Amino acid sequence: MMFGFLKKIPKKDLLLLALAVGSISFSSCTTNPATSLRTPSLIPVNLPFLRLAPSGECYYIDDFLPTPDTMVTGRSGGLNLRYYTYWTARYKTWADVGIMLSFYSKDTRCWSLFEEYVLAKPDEPS
Repeated sequence: MMFGFLKKIPKKDLLLLALAVGSISFSSCTTNPATSLRTPSLIPVNLPFLRLAPSGECYYIDDFLPTPDTMVTGRSGGLNLRYYTYWTARYKTWADVGIMLSFYSKDTRCWSLFEEYVLAKPDEPS
């Protein structure tokens, strides 16, 4: 039997163990709704000027870019990818718009910009 060792533990101790494990699992599964969903900021973020990848430049974006509203990371072949979204930003000639910046890296330290998009803002509910 897989759990034969449990027969040697008194039932009172098993009950306490089950309650302890249950309370730990219930408390670890809760999330604060205020921190799990981040609403877009109304104050625009000022983003520095970045050149697209053909210029051959790479940036240490962890050191100077503001924290994005959302960030998606992944891999494609040998490249690491990051997609930063700022819902209200000032970037290059755009002001108070949504911006998505896409980066790639081979070493996860030095990142090159390969795409930049202006995002349409969702319609305000009436």
